[in-house]
Amino acid sequence: MLDRKFVNRIINFGGILPIAAFKDNYIWSIIKNGKIAVIDPGDYEVVLRFIEKYSLRLIAILITHHHKDHTDGVERLSKKFKTPVFASKKSKLPFCNNHLIENDIIKFRELGIKLKTIDVPGHTDDHIAFYGKTIKNRKVLFCGDALFSAGCGRVLENNYIQMFNSLKKLCNLPLDTLIFCAHEYTISNLIWAIDVDTDNRYLQYCYKHAKLLRRYGYPTIPSSIIRESYINPFLRTDYINIIKSASLHAKIQLKSQLDVFIELRKWKNAS
Repeated sequence: MLDRKFVNRIINFGGILPIAAFKDNYIWSIIKNGKIAVIDPGDYEVVLRFIEKYSLRLIAILITHHHKDHTDGVERLSKKFKTPVFASKKSKLPFCNNHLIENDIIKFRELGIKLKTIDVPGHTDDHIAFYGKTIKNRKVLFCGDALFSAGCGRVLENNYIQMFNSLKKLCNLPLDTLIFCAHEYTISNLIWAIDVDTDNRYLQYCYKHAKLLRRYGYPTIPSSIIRESYINPFLRTDYINIIKSASLHAKIQLKSQLDVFIELRKWKNAS
């Protein structure tokens, strides 16, 4: 449960807050001066309750991809508040009225933020991410289901090469970029990552810390690019220990980073 005084500070001075939905979704909100934009509002009711509770005005809806747990609340919210909806040009969602291509910039002056579109196909063909800076000059990435803490999205509509290249794009962002992904998968991802990278002591620390956060009801997100560079096997396909572990799992010597990535994704799928 979010503390009302804390939320009111965000509303007045600006910041990013999660709105929990379903079993493990986060609908991220960017708030300043009573205005709010939301990313991937799959649940109409929880967003509406949040907006009404804190007397906010919805000024934008951003969509990373078309899956229902990210979009089911969009049409009703956009109609109720007459709000513009931003999504990939590849998106076939009928209620989207602003179609984006890679490197498009969208500006929200009322929120003190501008975001650049990054194409990240793999999980879905229309998947995009939003990268920018907050009013406090913190670098932020809203990446939907492309990249998770200690994990990545399943390859559902594209091929492994596209997903691999999409993750490379994201891990080349500045190291201090904060990662706002759309699901609370961190603990299960870390359990698997520890099996893959058994000698990584930082993974053990991150697992204990994540367990503590969840015990008291706090999200484990955001992560950061630098943190993921130490703990996420999918971003560490050039590390000897990861190559060795994936090769043992595949029962053949894997020769390329792409081969390592494919084996890791198949391994995670079965975990």
